[in-house]
Amino acid sequence: MNKTALIVGATGDIGREIAVVLSKEGYELVLCGHNGKFLTDRLCTKFSELRFDVSNPNEVKAAIEGLKKEGKEFDLVVMSAGVAEKEGLIIDKADEEIKKLVEVDLLGTIYVNKYVLSVMKKGGCIINISSFLGEIGCSCEASYSAAKGGIIALTKALAKEYAPFSVRVNCLSPGYIDTKMNDEFTKEERQRLIAQTPLGRLGTPNDVAQAVKLLAECDFITGENIMVTGGLVI
Repeated sequence: MNKTALIVGATGDIGREIAVVLSKEGYELVLCGHNGKFLTDRLCTKFSELRFDVSNPNEVKAAIEGLKKEGKEFDLVVMSAGVAEKEGLIIDKADEEIKKLVEVDLLGTIYVNKYVLSVMKKGGCIINISSFLGEIGCSCEASYSAAKGGIIALTKALAKEYAPFSVRVNCLSPGYIDTKMNDEFTKEERQRLIAQTPLGRLGTPNDVAQAVKLLAECDFITGENIMVTGGLVI
């Protein structure tokens, strides 16, 4: 039987690369996104596309129920959808900006995890994408840090909750990854981050995708948060 994977956030740089790596591993894919292009030219297995807004629980529920009616079941679900936060003191942030970030990054992850259980195969795995800032916190990115920290806590709790259903739940926390989300860094800032990283470079979307592959294959790992940072500790 073919392996199947649902990738939420498949229009982002990391989500796209996860799709490529899983396609090479033989997974049949359902690519989910809200805005942006899926860029499927590098995929070598069967795939379909689905659009919904993770911050809207009704849309998430409808999308998953639609897949269930089609008889879809998944070995792997990756939740990589999210938005970034502009740097600044929290006192200067608009309440609506904070609300939107939490709705997408944290509540969106909760909604996806909640509804995908009904389409998971026995022995399946859910992988949530958080951030190392959720572990250490970051000055001037307080809301983002809080939302990502919530994803880590959610993962640990749901690993216990889903275990009786033979579903594993794990988390990846990337460090500074060379994506469009980090294009705002100046050349000097990028060089400083590289100098602070023991492995001497920024991460790539493929680094995260390879970590997804690893967690998908290790069937005795659950409730873990794996840092993908090149050894960076700030």
